[in-house]
Amino acid sequence: MSAPDLEKLRAAQWRNWNEVSGPKWVAYAALMERRLAPVDEALLAAARPRPGEAVLEIGTGSGATTEAVLAKIGPEGRLLGVDISAPLLERARARLLPLHHPGLELRQANAETDPLPEAAFDLVLSRFGVMFFADPVVAFRRFRSALRPAGRLVFAAWAGLAENPHWERPFAIARAHLGEPTPRPPRAPGPLAFSDPAYVEEILARAGFQAISVTPLPLTLGEGSLDEEVELALRFGPSGALVEEKRPDPATFERLQRAMREALGRDAKPPRATILIVRAAP
Repeated sequence: MSAPDLEKLRAAQWRNWNEVSGPKWVAYAALMERRLAPVDEALLAAARPRPGEAVLEIGTGSGATTEAVLAKIGPEGRLLGVDISAPLLERARARLLPLHHPGLELRQANAETDPLPEAAFDLVLSRFGVMFFADPVVAFRRFRSALRPAGRLVFAAWAGLAENPHWERPFAIARAHLGEPTPRPPRAPGPLAFSDPAYVEEILARAGFQAISVTPLPLTLGEGSLDEEVELALRFGPSGALVEEKRPDPATFERLQRAMREALGRDAKPPRATILIVRAAP
């Protein structure tokens, strides 16, 4: 991809996370963090942050994962949290600064291109924050440079749509009412960009990582009320993206909302998902 095309992608991600997706996440932060609490638990179990460690978190979001990591590394540890989204960082600061952790720094930046400390971290960690880079190989080379020689990279990414019924079912309903989405490259930046384990391994190997493992992990997400499940389906994931793309008129949206309520009310609960837990060494 040419340099101008990469810059266009980066600019589009900056606009999205500051003007569209970031504000939306803030509006639904409490619900989304309850939804993703099992992912945090699985990620921390894999990463094992220890007292006194220095951690680089890519994509702090609203700060739930950050708070859990701070509890593990203790007051003697250090955490630099980087996020592209000013609205999400504002939410994270409101949550985290009252903790008065001496080693916490939150920074708005594009982790793919903006400066990062060299050889400064024991752990580079991310929950769903690394699938949005214009050039992921470049990004992961920088994360590798940020790690100490004995450090480790651990992150969570979504597995494929077929392995995530909590997204697949609402997406089918949305397509039936709104039509098919505009085709896009399967590895374009987005939530499902890293759903192919072989692709993830290729990126990390090209970035210079070793001892790479990609482990699918089925889990149960945090469940909301039927109203909350319908709202999530209309605002997030592939179905939410399709609603944003098609911008249905009020009557069509009401029909879609009713269909979502009827279908999700019948579906098995709680919501099932599969994530990929990825580990690598510099």
